Amino acid sequence: MGIGHGGPMLLKIGEVFGHSVDNFSATANADRSAKNCPFRKARCNKGNNADPLGICSFSDGAAATVVCPARFQESLRLFADAGRLAFGPDRKVAAIPEIRVLRVEVPGKPPRRIGKIDYMLAALDEKGTAVDFAALEVQAVYISGKSIRPAFDHFLEKKALPSFAERRPDFRSSAQKRLMPQLSLKVPVFRRWGKKFFVAVDQTFFDALPAMQTVDHIENSEVTWLVYPFKKYGKLFEMGTPKAVFTLWDEVVAALREGSAPKPGEMLAELQANIQRGHVVTTN
Repeated sequence: MGIGHGGPMLLKIGEVFGHSVDNFSATANADRSAKNCPFRKARCNKGNNADPLGICSFSDGAAATVVCPARFQESLRLFADAGRLAFGPDRKVAAIPEIRVLRVEVPGKPPRRIGKIDYMLAALDEKGTAVDFAALEVQAVYISGKSIRPAFDHFLEKKALPSFAERRPDFRSSAQKRLMPQLSLKVPVFRRWGKKFFVAVDQTFFDALPAMQTVDHIENSEVTWLVYPFKKYGKLFEMGTPKAVFTLWDEVVAALREGSAPKPGEMLAELQANIQRGHVVTTN
């Protein structure tokens, strides 16, 4: 079984400070005025704490592509979904943000920690004691092109999207350049420990990933993808029920590798065609 492909698309700003851009309810206006994130239940901290860029998602009008990780915190269901898969139903789970899992020894200095996990999930017993754990990474999509800040500021001032509010989601950079280096640092640790590792993404991001082989059960999975649809209903975007996709780490590495190598004969032919551009020397 494989995972499908998708291409870049031109999308408009979908949500600002937690609400659809066509929603001007009292709650939506209050959150925008206060620069509040209803998913974090705190002030938005995206980019600039004093003047945050409060764009949660871009959209084609029907579905959303999430550009801020905090958007996945809707109703905190993400932690329950991952916890149920990791530890079973009816378990109390603590989701603890930004735990570093790797220790770096520096001669003459105290050890420092790297490899920050977005959330560590701890399974708790009836006394509230942590008895097991798993990792959860959350990956939003990056947007390519010029700054979206002018369009964002225009919307807040005019309460309408300008014509220049469209951008393309950069799925390639989000996957190969952002997500993959993080997974390469962290997944092998959890693989060695025999602990579950989850990656939460939205449906549009997942559909744009290269094809990769899957396995049939969580027990065999080394990287479990939680794929969330974000659909629009009226003037509200809702985070739907996720699809869990079970994969092996080696398959993820192969699928998200930057490009594929040509055959040796193809490389020789290309070199021959470009010899005149190079420097030819004689070895001693």
